[in-house]
Amino acid sequence: MLRKKSLHWLLIMTVGATMALSACSDSKDEPKKDETAVQTENAAQGTTEKAAEGTTDTGAEKTAAEKVKPVTFSNFVNYDWYTAPTWNERPHAKWITDNLGVTMDSVQSNGAAATKLNSMIVSNQLPDVIVTDRGKDVERLVTAGKLVALDPYLEKYPEFVKTVGEQTLNMLRSSDGKLYQIPNWFINGTNGNGNGAYIVEKKIYSELGSPALETWDDLEAYLKQVKAKYPDVTPIDFGEMRGSESQYIGMLYSGSADGRTPAFASPGTGSVFGVPQGDKLTSVYLDPAFKDTALFASRLFREGLTSKDAFTQTRDQVKEKLMNGKIAVFAAYDATVEGLGRESNNNLKAKDPNDGYTVIWPVHKAGVDKNKVYPSGYNTLGWNVNVITTNAKDPEAIFSYMNWAVSPEGQQTIFFGPKGLFYDKVENGVPIPNDAYINRDLKKYDELKIGEFNWYGNTAYVDGTKAKREQLLPEEAQDWTTIAQSTVAFKTSLDVTQYSNLSPVPNSEEGIILQRLDDYYKTLLPKLVFAKSDEEVTKLIDDAQTDSVKLGYDKLLEWKTAQWQSNLKIMSGK
Repeated sequence: MLRKKSLHWLLIMTVGATMALSACSDSKDEPKKDETAVQTENAAQGTTEKAAEGTTDTGAEKTAAEKVKPVTFSNFVNYDWYTAPTWNERPHAKWITDNLGVTMDSVQSNGAAATKLNSMIVSNQLPDVIVTDRGKDVERLVTAGKLVALDPYLEKYPEFVKTVGEQTLNMLRSSDGKLYQIPNWFINGTNGNGNGAYIVEKKIYSELGSPALETWDDLEAYLKQVKAKYPDVTPIDFGEMRGSESQYIGMLYSGSADGRTPAFASPGTGSVFGVPQGDKLTSVYLDPAFKDTALFASRLFREGLTSKDAFTQTRDQVKEKLMNGKIAVFAAYDATVEGLGRESNNNLKAKDPNDGYTVIWPVHKAGVDKNKVYPSGYNTLGWNVNVITTNAKDPEAIFSYMNWAVSPEGQQTIFFGPKGLFYDKVENGVPIPNDAYINRDLKKYDELKIGEFNWYGNTAYVDGTKAKREQLLPEEAQDWTTIAQSTVAFKTSLDVTQYSNLSPVPNSEEGIILQRLDDYYKTLLPKLVFAKSDEEVTKLIDDAQTDSVKLGYDKLLEWKTAQWQSNLKIMSGK
């Protein structure tokens, strides 16, 4: 998912259960148990083994798992698009409840996350935990005294600081100097990550002769071929709108000039909304690359090469088209994740082994260095954060679970599933795939959704481990997402950690300016795409620059520049 990442679930179906049981059984003559019983038995055995490995005598230091305090807590994910599945129907979640005594009760957003969060704040009925973007929502809760500071737990749970990294935690501290945030998909190490990519429908691409798809010119020519031969297929489509953030514009912008990434062109939370020039951030409207992007995006729309619903379609609507092979080229910030590219690829491949989706190197304007195209931007701080509210009855118990969850041991269970399901042993930290995984039915495996509820993703562990795991598998059994990420998506992602914390507090002067600019930008993008001519696009951008200066854009850029320079000092240890 989003980061960005991760997968999930239980009840392998009758066929899957039989396959898993046969893989886990030591004797053909031994009576078969149901899958849940086998899973629980193996998981419990795994816990015993881990305890034995971690404590050689009564005076040994406790493992992260042994420090977990049983707790049931409510969890709200602050995104319109997210609908949480049932906790106890997922094999890893059930394992967590059975072995650690922890249960998560999800509070649904029902497609209106901001409204839901506001109502909970006003009524003082906040959930125990909130998953949200870094920035404005976190800081307004800090200001209101609604969040639990985590600093008192850091000494008692030293593995947390070691796992996440002290520099990352320092970058996550609020203006009062305290730490309230537990990062999700943080990176402690030198390897980056990202899910942004272009993927191509294999059967259509093959039938049209597999032409070059490297430049915007190549892409446009191909899309015209698709339109002519496949009238029921959308030639190119993009991920859904996210507030004021258009993936249509963002993905194309990444290929408009060397060193561009979508965050530079978006005013949304966690974005930059400025283009670095020397030691300053400058207006996106003055960036020739942004103008080129708008011109190309408008032309694609005028020629009928993309969806007429580019600014209104939902993620589910996009996914439905992908699942049925009705998008020839798809570009999105999370195109490689399980809920989009992988699941769609597996669904099509199940019907026809020669069909599916394949990832390509991101397309770009002619003359742009292909190795400086970045549809993804990764941040060592990760994608979003977890905060524990003051409504939680036992915040330390929740933190003790999250401390385990971010650890390699926790990620092994949450991301790869409990031991005994798709792996029976672990070597050098890598779950060794068993026959149940190697011979898995891809569609049924996706339905299990192993990895759901991983709001504490440890990117360095997961990415490194799953890459090693795939090397142990025959090509036909390798995970589509892992291959797409390791061959393209991770290689075309820009480290944007230095641009962290550039979203001002909403009620500050800069915050009010940003909200006005955000509202303006949201109305501007459809006008650019729906423009009747290149001349109209150019005038709209010129007017946007003038109007945005009047709204305070220059003052906001000065503030963002100061924050950026401050980040650079923190990261350099000064």
